[in-house]
Amino acid sequence: MRPKILSVAIAASVLGCSTISHASIIEEVVVTAQKREQNLQDVGLAVTAFSGDQLAELGYTKTEDIVAQTPGLNVAQLHPTITTLNIRGVSQNDYADGYEAPVAVFVDGAYVSSMGAASAQLFDIQRVEILRGPQGTLFGRNATGGVLHYVSNAPSDEFDFYINGTIGNYGTKRVESAIGGSLSDDIQARLAMVVDRNDGLLKNRIGPNLRDTDARSLKLQVAWQPTDSLDVLLKLQHAKDDANGNGYQHTAAVNGSDGLGFIVPGPDPTGYEDRDGDVHAGDYDDIGFFNREINGSTLKLSYQLAESISLVSISDVNIIKKDYREDGDSGPNPFLSVETRQDQTQYSQEFQLSQEGENQRWQAGIYYLDIENRLSPQFELDFHPLGFAPDYGFAVQNAKNNSVLNTRSVALYGQTEFDLSENLSAILGARYTRDQRQIDYQGFDPFAADGITNLTLDEKIKFNNWSYKAQLDWRLSEDSLLYFGATKTHKAGNFQIRGDAPLGVIPHDQEELLNLEIGFKSDILGGLGRLNAAVFRYDYKDYQAFFTDPLFGATGTTLIQNLDANAYGGEIELAFSPSEGWDVLLGASYLHSTVKDVVFPNGTVKDGELPNAPRFTLNGLVRYAWPVMEGEASVQVDWNHSDNFSFSVLNSPIDQEPAYTLFNARANYKLPGNRWSVSLFINNLSDEEYRLYALDVSAIGLSESIYGPPRMYGVSVEYRM
Repeated sequence: MRPKILSVAIAASVLGCSTISHASIIEEVVVTAQKREQNLQDVGLAVTAFSGDQLAELGYTKTEDIVAQTPGLNVAQLHPTITTLNIRGVSQNDYADGYEAPVAVFVDGAYVSSMGAASAQLFDIQRVEILRGPQGTLFGRNATGGVLHYVSNAPSDEFDFYINGTIGNYGTKRVESAIGGSLSDDIQARLAMVVDRNDGLLKNRIGPNLRDTDARSLKLQVAWQPTDSLDVLLKLQHAKDDANGNGYQHTAAVNGSDGLGFIVPGPDPTGYEDRDGDVHAGDYDDIGFFNREINGSTLKLSYQLAESISLVSISDVNIIKKDYREDGDSGPNPFLSVETRQDQTQYSQEFQLSQEGENQRWQAGIYYLDIENRLSPQFELDFHPLGFAPDYGFAVQNAKNNSVLNTRSVALYGQTEFDLSENLSAILGARYTRDQRQIDYQGFDPFAADGITNLTLDEKIKFNNWSYKAQLDWRLSEDSLLYFGATKTHKAGNFQIRGDAPLGVIPHDQEELLNLEIGFKSDILGGLGRLNAAVFRYDYKDYQAFFTDPLFGATGTTLIQNLDANAYGGEIELAFSPSEGWDVLLGASYLHSTVKDVVFPNGTVKDGELPNAPRFTLNGLVRYAWPVMEGEASVQVDWNHSDNFSFSVLNSPIDQEPAYTLFNARANYKLPGNRWSVSLFINNLSDEEYRLYALDVSAIGLSESIYGPPRMYGVSVEYRM
């Protein structure tokens, strides 16, 4: 049974269903989740795909935006520098630079290791693919949680130009544009850019607003076909951000008998209390800064060795420079400030060899990754606002370190799919990975009992691992696919690098994840709908659990421990067109998780739950389009609901987030000729108050929270040629 290879472009669909008004029948979708073009319904993976048209229709411009219509995908945004992604409860629930997330991000086939780059602008995108579950036997960098793959619009022979402008409340101004076409018979080029600004979503009563945006990005691609068998694609990209720092909403908090913090009425230890109840306003004496510059280049060579054999080379260089500072106490007194600096250079090289046979298809690859991270995290703690100087020798404490963290990884991987019968095929895959991390750590501890103590560490850790995949795909009919299989992969250990990290807890071990999964995909209602579902069981060995210890250190030291864990759950997605002009998308996810033997601050040992992992989520979208005055009008409402969850594996009262539901609305009119279009939008229609992250720092008397954007509205105008 050879999967159908389709020549159609990806439809504007979350689940592969068209949102173009005149297309009431679900269109076929092409994805490359298995490194070759396939109909989405022929891929034995839990995959959700967005096209560039869909992203534009929904108004999605950032990584965190796609969460709304993707079952099982959640996000925690600690500040503008880092967006942590969570698939099926698997995430890097930490905010420190230098970590690699278990949910891997790829852009045009190249791995992006820095979580500080995952929150960059999305623009001129052809499609986004979200792969749930462990990935290791096909992708260059293995991932325990899943993969987000962003694919840019590539240069083509046809001339193409568009410009889109958006204005909205909070001073929102965004311009996106791209132009491309043929430069000669065998050379094409495409240039795209975006500028995004707002005046700040967090009002500062005593100074400039925080959580503002000032981002510019540029992307140039040049394609060349020197021979009939060789394609060359070079991409150069640049992104720059200059904004104020982040601000938290904070309340007073103290440690309970179990060592966990809980909120108490009244002022914080400095005497400050924010009483107006506005979660989008505060008093911040330190506005901080967020300066980030990303420069990168990707060279892709595709060579057709024979009729059915191809070789692909992907060479990528990515350089990130980031300076960030925030008001750590989130108040008007100079009590706590946090600052981080990152200078990262990443190089990766991948070779992929593949063959498409009549009854067998296979891919093999070699991957090399080299990352150098120069990191300088620090915090400043001033005890003067408390009215006393502690016994540390002086009232202003400054803990920092300067570290160089080097990562090198080499991997060999391969996967083959062969037909056992007309309707049954088997998939076998394996991967060998060797990871090495080396740290040169220089810091000092101002809180040591015997005074300031210098801390140094020069250490190397190595990990050698095998990953595997075994799966059966059974085509029940022309329109239905059942798959079941097992996948095991790993994520290397690392070093904890923060201004407050004790030397003894800096290294942590690797984690391993085994996934057992059964999935079903079917076209239903005579081609008018699609139904996809999957159930899974996760078994974790040495899960890298992040939490803040409220009783340790002056700021509640952040730690990573290796703990065993397990989870089970599933997702279901339904898309259908009930009649001409109507499109309905529905999705849901369920997750039950257990993290075993969590050691609480007071020494108690008990089980917890995975962080940022709601038990239930629901999402939906309804869109209706109809002809108006030789043009096309459409209205759309989408929503997503999250069950309650915790921001930390400790599941403390401060970390609990209640259930919430978000609604968005959008109206669009395309003028005759489809060149001009106008859209009106309202995001967070009900002005729901919900948190993107929370921190228990009750060791210094605080609970800090980051809230999601308030109600946002505006208008977009687009012109296309």
